[in-house]
Amino acid sequence: MELVGNASSYLYTATSRRAFFRDVTVVVPSSWPRSCTGGATPGQATTQSYLTSDVRVSSAHPVYGAAPWTHQAGLCGQPGAFVQFAADYVASGDTETYGDQARVLVHEWAKYRWGVFEEAGYAEDPLYPSFYQLLAGEWAPTGCADAPVAGTVEPSGCEESSNTCTFVPFLNETNDAVASSVMYLQALRQVKNFCDDSNHVSSAPTKHNLLCGEKSAWEVMEAHEDFHNGNNPPNANATPPEVDFRVVKATTDRFFFLLESTVTMRQQERWDYVSNSIRKFINWDAPTGIQVGIGHFGSAYRTDRNLTTVPASLMGRGELANLPPIADNVMESDKSWRFALDGALLALGQQAAGSTIIWVTGNGAGSEVQPQEDDIQYMIGRLQDKEARLAVVFYPFVTPGLARVAMATGGDVISVPDVSVGTHTSISVFHALADAYVYTLDKYISNRRLVRVQVEDTQFEGNGATARGSFLIDNTLGVNTTFTVLFGSRSDIGYVRLRAPGGTMQEVYTYPDSTNHLMYTPVQPTQGQWEYEVDNLAPSYGSIFVQVTSSPSSSEDTVRTKVWTSADATGTLNATGAPLIVYASVMRGNAPVLDAEVYGVITGPGNETTRIPLLDNGLGVPDILYGDGIYSRYFTEFGALSDAGQLFTVRVEVGGARARVVTGRALVAPRAVPVDGTVPCCGSTVGNVTTVPVFDLSRTASGGGVLVTGGADPTVDLYPPSRVTDLMAEPNAEEQTIAFSWSAPGDDFGKPDSTVALYDVRFSESRNQLRDHFSECQAVSEWSQPEPTGTPSLAVIDFHTVNTMFFFAIRGVDEAGNAAELSNIVSVVMPPPPPTPSPVPPTGTSAPPQPTSPTYDNTLLLIVLLCAAGVMLVVVLLALYYFLCHRRRKPDPGTGSVSSTRHITTVTVPPVESREPTPVKIAYDMDKETGVKIVSDGQTPSMWTASDILDTGREHRRHSPDDSYGNYSNGLTLSAAHLQSGAAGRARYNSYQTPYVEDMTYDGRSLVSTQPSDSFLSLTSDPRQRNNNTLSEGGEPVGWPSDKDSLVAAQQRGRPGGRAPPPPTLPKPRLSPVDGGPPSVRGSVAGDRRLRSVTQV
Repeated sequence: MELVGNASSYLYTATSRRAFFRDVTVVVPSSWPRSCTGGATPGQATTQSYLTSDVRVSSAHPVYGAAPWTHQAGLCGQPGAFVQFAADYVASGDTETYGDQARVLVHEWAKYRWGVFEEAGYAEDPLYPSFYQLLAGEWAPTGCADAPVAGTVEPSGCEESSNTCTFVPFLNETNDAVASSVMYLQALRQVKNFCDDSNHVSSAPTKHNLLCGEKSAWEVMEAHEDFHNGNNPPNANATPPEVDFRVVKATTDRFFFLLESTVTMRQQERWDYVSNSIRKFINWDAPTGIQVGIGHFGSAYRTDRNLTTVPASLMGRGELANLPPIADNVMESDKSWRFALDGALLALGQQAAGSTIIWVTGNGAGSEVQPQEDDIQYMIGRLQDKEARLAVVFYPFVTPGLARVAMATGGDVISVPDVSVGTHTSISVFHALADAYVYTLDKYISNRRLVRVQVEDTQFEGNGATARGSFLIDNTLGVNTTFTVLFGSRSDIGYVRLRAPGGTMQEVYTYPDSTNHLMYTPVQPTQGQWEYEVDNLAPSYGSIFVQVTSSPSSSEDTVRTKVWTSADATGTLNATGAPLIVYASVMRGNAPVLDAEVYGVITGPGNETTRIPLLDNGLGVPDILYGDGIYSRYFTEFGALSDAGQLFTVRVEVGGARARVVTGRALVAPRAVPVDGTVPCCGSTVGNVTTVPVFDLSRTASGGGVLVTGGADPTVDLYPPSRVTDLMAEPNAEEQTIAFSWSAPGDDFGKPDSTVALYDVRFSESRNQLRDHFSECQAVSEWSQPEPTGTPSLAVIDFHTVNTMFFFAIRGVDEAGNAAELSNIVSVVMPPPPPTPSPVPPTGTSAPPQPTSPTYDNTLLLIVLLCAAGVMLVVVLLALYYFLCHRRRKPDPGTGSVSSTRHITTVTVPPVESREPTPVKIAYDMDKETGVKIVSDGQTPSMWTASDILDTGREHRRHSPDDSYGNYSNGLTLSAAHLQSGAAGRARYNSYQTPYVEDMTYDGRSLVSTQPSDSFLSLTSDPRQRNNNTLSEGGEPVGWPSDKDSLVAAQQRGRPGGRAPPPPTLPKPRLSPVDGGPPSVRGSVAGDRRLRSVTQV
């Protein structure tokens, strides 16, 4: 309780007094005694359950361990499924790993409620690196903060450029100036805000930036209904109200069917399929022990079956579904929604609280009969007062007003299309209605392990061919396995044959069911691959369905599949604004299943079916995390859509021989941002996990129907290609080329096997220019040809501009000219070519010729020595004469003249127009008494003192690197506090998360990308060796970078041989002249050294 109360206070502060927790219901297991609930007597749960909860407390997760985490599959701004805390973590009160638990809850709640993402980096993550390069040699932890964040790099000696390090902030007063962001470092005691537009770091390669278009967290939150258009304005009170807690126990699951019985249902086989689909649910799909009731309505209401516990025997179940054989002769305009709901609630009586009412209703074609606004508000009020939930199954057509009632009570909306074949209703309607009930059961039952697993569900058209297929019973299934055939008429099927694993095909006896549309036969609990043959006698316009269900063979759960879409809560999608996203989770309990073959099967009007592979790749288009067991893909093939919309049904098929279930993680990594040096999880991938194979997996599941509207002309191409999110770049100094890699996008948001028409690739020295004005930037003229969706792609370009940072991005363009969203932006610096090695002297095995000593004449040698001695004597005499004659001569003190002897030195003063240095000869004399250098270039002499020279360098460093993009000098200056030696020899950071500084010069060897490639591992970061006494041809000290280079600005650690690392140096910006002033010397620290290090000639 204290945890939630403290979280409410922190949330209140972080949202500027606009949000807090008011009412919290805690659901505990029904077996818990009062001693486990603090002595309080729990009430009975109503619509609350473990599977519908916002926050769950459970056992440790196989990937996240005891770390708090949020089940988040949707894109930016979309809510998550739930937040989960490990029971051990909550009980321990741990504040060392992630900081205060209340702050952690708010951090996770923001992801769950408002659809924001982490603003931290992850070691070894290919899309969201743990560090990124602000400037050449200056690395910063990936994140979003409004002030410098001091901390250490773990492990000791780790190189930030390797993308294997973790940033650990200091938790003391060192970081008390840091107030944001909650999505980055909520553990810091003064962090109390979300990043907003005033301090958001849009260039940091965070998951939030990539998925939310570089918007700040607060900007995304303000678009949510909680804050949109000024909703929930700031409260005047300094503290939020106290949280009102209520503890309840789980109760028996209750489902009450409320069926429309009007003339609309009398047409064709509508009532037949509605009533008999209820019988199928009760006979085969409802778990033993739940309670089921039935009622129907027209102009009045009638109860057909009060709430009754579903028995285990098939005979007992058959007695529950006692429904009229024909619908009532009541006009649609005469039906009463109020009477219907009041009658159902009355039948439920005291058991209404916590019940789920499944309302099967719908208008006829073209009908405008709708509940009025007062009817809607009445029904919402009644359901909320009784604490009951409404789930609506629309058939044959949608009644929009009722969808609002379902949403207001926490219920769901499922639409079943009315498919006719001639004068009859297709058996697919019966199949879809039965699936809708199972979908609702699976969503709202308190224990999913009670729901039978569907391993086969295949439709066979009535074309006269024998229906053949197979199904798999794995080692986790085998209890109550049933083979069923659905048909429109008993004459649609003949024999049914089965072949057990290792056996022969044999005809089996099938039992008729009370539904009149189903035949079944029990299947022996033999594990392995089964095969079947069904004599399909359905007419050409008809079809049959084959289904196989089974229950787990032990108390341990089996692999289960769940399906949902991006349609809104009413089950509606406007296809003009966005395509449909199909999601499927494949899990065994909480453990994700990796590398499964998952297909979405979408059936549209006219029973046309499209099968698309769903992906779990973490690229954000649309899957956002590889390895979480959630597979997804866009679907755009809607065809012609009427203004009223068309219904599409969705289901998934899961298989594959390479599937693996996660059993743990090599190093259990936290989901929340840790502060103890633990590697966080997860960015684009769950990382290194341990798995066991799932042999020959086979599952199916239904996702209900989606009403797609938009009315678009099918001949108009609405959708652009998918976005590239994994662009990477690696320069090659020796060949002067850049190699780019990415996953090929596809047309229409990545349609399977599609290819874009062309690539649009551009670059700029300004990141902001490239992002905001992409079409105006320089294009790359030659690029590789597009390949099919998802293909690993590579392009290599020649690039000869060295020592300058450029930013690159790519987008696909389709044949209609639709351009994809801009890719992630990568930055590249091309190093200069390596120097040509000196010629190696030839080596050989033959011995060199031996020199011979010449023969000298002794007399000649004596003469030479005597002459040399005479010359030396003359020189000594002349020197003595010069000294004696001139030592007393002194200069006239009043003349101010200096010695006429001049020393010449060469310095480089580059003009503004050119980046190449131009040598200029400067002459100077030295005053022997004052030590002042008097410099002359043939004009009036100028006086420079040592301090003048030093101040000149300092003045240049005070200029902005590019006045047109603002002054970022604070973000470029390193002080002693930025890089210090820690107590354990670890690098200390004071990382200021500044935006990219535009038009700066960078280290020629560096490479940084918002999504770095593996090339980081091969880059060297050894600083160049300085030589103060030798100048290059350009006038710079040999070993120092050229004008476009910058120096390594991070302390090097872990050097072989135990050599002490050199001190860090500042990055060297390219400076512009002051307004109208003389050209300024390019350089900062390196510029100072250039002035002081000269060679005299």
